[in-house]
Amino acid sequence: MKRYILSVLFAAVCLAACGTGGQAYTAEQSPTAEINEAESTNFEKETLLTEQTEENTAKSTNTLIAYFTWAENTYVEDESKIDVDATTSASVLPPGNAAKIAGWIKERTGGDLFSIIVTEPYSSNYDECLERAADEKAENARPELLYTVKNMDDYDIVFLGFPNWWYTIPMAVHSFIEAYDFSDKTVIPFVTHGTGGLAETIEDIAEDLPESAVILEPIGVYRPEVDNSKSAVDKWLDELGY
Repeated sequence: MKRYILSVLFAAVCLAACGTGGQAYTAEQSPTAEINEAESTNFEKETLLTEQTEENTAKSTNTLIAYFTWAENTYVEDESKIDVDATTSASVLPPGNAAKIAGWIKERTGGDLFSIIVTEPYSSNYDECLERAADEKAENARPELLYTVKNMDDYDIVFLGFPNWWYTIPMAVHSFIEAYDFSDKTVIPFVTHGTGGLAETIEDIAEDLPESAVILEPIGVYRPEVDNSKSAVDKWLDELGY
């Protein structure tokens, strides 16, 4: 049986769909993990958020902060038409919910950021995004990813963030986990959600991981409260020893 270290859960929260806003990261502040662009892509983003190129090769710690967020997996043609006060639409603008939390984790841990990005972007329409996510779940799909972490063997600790999509992890997160050997690694999930909470997300991560991987205390953050959740994230990191 897989080993867990699951303590007190904080801020009951996971995203039944996709992320929300805050400070944007520049290309220089973006991922520092060594990466390799997938050979086949049809996704060219205009945002500076995830300029994950081979120039970003400096490894600063043994900690990776990998995250999947809707805002970095879609394209908004006219941002002026987005109602930033609507919880179903604001999360389409960068940085997404998971990206914001990832940034706070980086501040505390000094870990390297890595954004999980699919080659085929999701619709920026909330309902269409949900529909595709439901189809991918039903098909047990493994979406192709745009980038890979070339130096995954160098990381002993992987913070793994994502929204709760249909009571589980986005299928692209399965693609990410299954692309690497997580033997003996420590995985620390952070989940954004609507009313679904953590749901089956942690169990489904565990199914992908080898027996020697250890899952530490996850945190769930309720989507409407992400902007005000930094103190909860800090408390969680305190409990983890950061």
